[in-house]
Formats: sequence, C-alpha cells, structure tokens
Amino acid sequence: LDNQYPRQLERDSNGMLTKPGSCDEFKPDGADNGVVPANVVEDEFDYHNMFVGQYSMGDVAFLRYRSLNNAHSMYWKASKNFADGVSHHMKDCVFANDPEDSFGILQLLGPSGPFVFMFTNNSFVGSPVGAAALNAGQHCGKPGAGGPCNVQYYLENINWQGLPPNSKRIRFGINGEDEAEVLPVFLSKDDSLGGARAMVSRYMKGFEKVEGCQKMDSVWDEGIACKKPVRRLNIWTSDIGSVNISGPGFVSKEEMNKGEGRA
Repeated sequence: LDNQYPRQLERDSNGMLTKPGSCDEFKPDGADNGVVPANVVEDEFDYHNMFVGQYSMGDVAFLRYRSLNNAHSMYWKASKNFADGVSHHMKDCVFANDPEDSFGILQLLGPSGPFVFMFTNNSFVGSPVGAAALNAGQHCGKPGAGGPCNVQYYLENINWQGLPPNSKRIRFGINGEDEAEVLPVFLSKDDSLGGARAMVSRYMKGFEKVEGCQKMDSVWDEGIACKKPVRRLNIWTSDIGSVNISGPGFVSKEEMNKGEGRA
C-alpha cells in the first residue's frame, strides 16, 4: 500500500479538488485532517508474498486481515492516531505460518511514532517465529521510519495460544537504532500481556524497583511487567536543553551513568 494518508478533501460534484489546503495534514484550526470515518481494508489475504503491508500509513484500518506463510506477517514503519477516534489499526486478524511449508516466517514488523497502535482481537498461529510474533518499531530511529520511538501498543484480546510455548511474543524495537529497544510501551487491560497492565523495555531498569513490577523472561523480550498502568510522556517545545524527570521507574543521573537504567 506504499504511503497512504487519506484526507478530508474539499471537491466539487465532478470530484475535482476545490481547495488545495484541504490536502494538508492539519486543518487551519490545528485539528487532524485525516479522513473520517477511516478507510478500511477488509478481508485481505496474503500468501507466499515477499512484501506485505506498507511503509507509512494512517487513517486506514485492517479488518479481518489474513496472513499465511509470508516473509513477514505485516510490514509497517510509521502511522498515527485515527482522526475518527474509534478505529483500530488491526482488528479480527489472523497471522499464521505452516511450519511444513519451507517459505514464510511468523513476525509482524510494526510501526512507531507518537501514537497508540490499536491491536485488537487478533491471533497468532504456527511457527517458526522470527524476531518475535509482534515487533514494535520497525527501523525506528532510521530515515523514513516513524519517530519518536515511544509508540504505545494497546493490545486487547490477543490469542498467542497457537504459538510454540517458548517462542517470543513481543519485542521492543526491530532493525532500528538504540532508542527503538528502549522507548516502546505495551499496554493491555486483559490477559494479552499475561495479566500485566503495562510492559516496558528491560533497559528501563528503574521500573524493577517499583511495587507491582517484575522482570519477565525471553517470551516477553525480558521486559518489565507492571500491574499498574505506565504511559509515555512527550513534550513538544523548542529546545530547552536537558530535562530531568523524577518519579516511580526513573533513576537518578548518577545511577544512569553507572548503568543502572535509562531515564
């Protein structure tokens, strides 16, 4: 699908554009100009494909997508929150790989950026699993990819039962720069994260000291699972130099310099 960001275009009865400014990302008042309701790709089926997905796409949802024995289950570098406020990036989808077929590997290479990736009612089935079944932040930190890398993946009703027991389910960062392995956050209100409300990177070691948080095994990319909600903080401003933040999960500058964690 290449690069797709449908807008709320102003056109005449012949479909011709009447206001070039309606092609812009934002409206004059600063509101999101993404198409409402979102475009939907329904019932797509990909089999034995080398290239599946897109580089950059927003305000387009996948519904009942099926991936079977592809080189990757989905490829997606950058996206955004939906302008309609209700759509899900991927919903009611199945990602499958038959291990008796010599072609294909089970791994969704997901997008990054300052948004929430809505991943709902999806199932993973089969093997082999690549870097992980669900990877957050393909190429993040590199040119042409989404950034910053602190995307939030919101998982709801995710079925991992079709995977081999010890296969990796999630991964923080994939084929990206260092920050891609540190900044993503996985969130859930059900058992999609093994009962955790949030999971942060193993490099955020300060969270190991927070009550209700614990280090997980390789199935969860050795992430730190917390029973309490954890959220990102983005500050949009001109350059104000270094910003020091204190609170649960954060370590001091001295501890960070000693390798105790990343702030």
